[in-house]
Amino acid sequence: MDRCEEIKRKFNECNVSALLGITIDHVEKGLARGRMVVRRDHINIFGGIHGGILFAFADQVGGACGNSMDYTALLVESIARFKKSAREGEVLYAEARLVHLRKKVDTVDITVTNGKNQVLAILKMTSCIVGYAAKTP
Repeated sequence: MDRCEEIKRKFNECNVSALLGITIDHVEKGLARGRMVVRRDHINIFGGIHGGILFAFADQVGGACGNSMDYTALLVESIARFKKSAREGEVLYAEARLVHLRKKVDTVDITVTNGKNQVLAILKMTSCIVGYAAKTP
């Protein structure tokens, strides 16, 4: 199994994906796509998706993207811009792209959209490279 397929499998089997209903649909080097359906338990007191749930969704897809390379990366900083909310039953999509790679850090941009292709959130995540595939299990 190649690294991208392995990352896709691991992120789909992750407890966070199971808890939130996240599916990672596609992983290739420097790119990942995922989706989730907004459930009742994702809704805040105002009737829209809780920002923490939206962030966790983006983080999961972003993590699959960053770890699609030949190294292990752990999130150290993130900037999130929330633009629009989502309601129960809506399907959300996230696309994460590696936009910057240095010796010890990478940067991934994630865009979260709804079924009407409206942008709900844009995130920039910086991760620390903690090991390389040849050296890690």
